[in-house]
Parts: sequence; C-alpha cells; structure tokens
Amino acid sequence: MNERKWWNGRWSRLVRRDVFVRNAADGRWQVELRRGGPDGRQRVRSFETEREAVGWVESTVLDPDAGWREIRDAAVLSVRKRRMGKSDSRRAGKVAQGLDRAG
Repeated sequence: MNERKWWNGRWSRLVRRDVFVRNAADGRWQVELRRGGPDGRQRVRSFETEREAVGWVESTVLDPDAGWREIRDAAVLSVRKRRMGKSDSRRAGKVAQGLDRAG
C-alpha cells in the first residue's frame, strides 16, 4: 500500500490536523482528513488516480503559511514525541520573544 502523509505541525489534540493519501485495495486513491490526532474525527474522499488525490490535497487542504509539512517517516515522528519527557515538552513549547504562538 502506498501512502503519503501531511501534518500541520501541532501536537495538541484540539488543533492537530493530519492528511493521508492511500492506495486502496480496489485500486482507487483515498484522501483521509483527520482532526484531533489518531482518535479524532475523520473524513474520507476517493479519487481515480494518485495525481488527482494529491492535487486536491495540495490545492484545497494544505496552506503553506499554516505550517503544513509532508511526513516521510511517521514512525520516527511518533518515537521522537514519546521520548520527550515533561520538562522537554515544556521547553519545546516555549516561543521566542516577539513571535506569535498561533502563527
């Protein structure tokens, strides 16, 4: 199964968004839009080709100014987050003076 994934760069369940493009067993391509992490709400849309699916995601869903990035190895991302202790996660969440947290 071929898969591509994008993530909006936010860890919080309230603002996290994930987008998956997958090759389904029937040969069609599915786009899964997920809100709130693994246990969040999801919507699925089907396309005939990968090109159509990725094109729709890039033109409709992804906003380059909102911090979206394509994740190449999702396993590495989840391991890195689990290894982070409480003090590390507090440090990682700090914002330099003069920067907007929401931006």
